[in-house]
Amino acid sequence: MKTIRYLVMAGISIASVCAPRAVLAQTTPTPPPVVVVPHDGILPGAPAGVKTLILDFAAVRDIYLAKQDVLLAKLANATTTAERDAIREQLQDNRQAFLDLLKSFRTKLEDDLTALKGKISHEEFLRIINAAHEAATEGGFDHHKGH
Repeated sequence: MKTIRYLVMAGISIASVCAPRAVLAQTTPTPPPVVVVPHDGILPGAPAGVKTLILDFAAVRDIYLAKQDVLLAKLANATTTAERDAIREQLQDNRQAFLDLLKSFRTKLEDDLTALKGKISHEEFLRIINAAHEAATEGGFDHHKGH
């Protein structure tokens, strides 16, 4: 049994010396990695009003997430049922307030885009919309595809 094992090991060693990594060699060159230039969540070339709206939303979102984290930590440490119910209600109130703000941001964005539509060319408007769509779906969840 030892002899067979030594012969197999010797055969593998000789094969690796004669043709090292020949099996792993690629026939086609690999493409270079994709480099994504960060733009701080703001679309390059977006109008100033839209940029301001994006920055304001990011600040509101960060505040909302911080409040939710604090409330979730309190919920994890709550000892009584009444205390947990009160914290869950605060979580829901915080979420609803954020959703109301989100609705106002959407309305403001729609108004800004409608006003912008009359000021810029159709091609420029489509470029901005396509850039927004690509930024929204790039590397993330595309609700149209479901993955």
